[in-house]
Amino acid sequence: MSFDRVREPVWIDDPSLDAAEFQRVRIDELRLNQVTRVADALYPLITRYQTSAAGRPLTVLDVSSGNGDLAVRWAVKAARDRRDIRITTVDTNRHAIEEQQRLAKRSAVEVRSVQWDCFQSPLPHGFDVVISTMLMHRLDDSQAFRLLQSMQISCQRAMIVCDFKRSRLNCALVNVASRLLVRSAVCRHDAVARIHSSFSEPEIARIARSALGRPVSIRPLLPCHYVLVADEAVQTEMVPAFA
Repeated sequence: MSFDRVREPVWIDDPSLDAAEFQRVRIDELRLNQVTRVADALYPLITRYQTSAAGRPLTVLDVSSGNGDLAVRWAVKAARDRRDIRITTVDTNRHAIEEQQRLAKRSAVEVRSVQWDCFQSPLPHGFDVVISTMLMHRLDDSQAFRLLQSMQISCQRAMIVCDFKRSRLNCALVNVASRLLVRSAVCRHDAVARIHSSFSEPEIARIARSALGRPVSIRPLLPCHYVLVADEAVQTEMVPAFA
């Protein structure tokens, strides 16, 4: 059972948050991502497009990538599997970009990190796969619509969206997990706020079909996420459905 969407600001976006507290939040978020194994679940969705890029690296753009733990995990798994995958991350936060590079260095992999505001500038083009994780819940309908269109223009093969799914069960699960697994009050608040702010599956599917002008597939991703994929090579006319 779901409930009405209520967009709540996340405390990590507070510009007065100092670098030390930001780092504590990111460590807690990394722990939560490790427990939910989101990176491992998304990895095969990305690598299945490797054959489409035969003879050259598979290029991946990770939009609003936070501390980069998912992107670095994909790079580590690709190196272990001897897959030639080039990952670029974009995020607006300077602290996040710095943390991405520290994490990549510790993991002995290469990830290109770029400070980039995807709402002030179009996403860079030419990537095989463009993926967004844990971002849509921060956006209103029109912002989600525009981002999905920008992702479609940027990708050559597929776009993937993964985020929290709003439901009473997920809200309860996240509330308990955040109290057991994290230390930062900022992270505990933000974990629950993100569920309240998230789209339901029907809501994000409706926005995606309107923005992209083509079918999308969407399914649950345990424990409390959904994943949306659009990978049909369909030429579409972008219609500004939101003023």
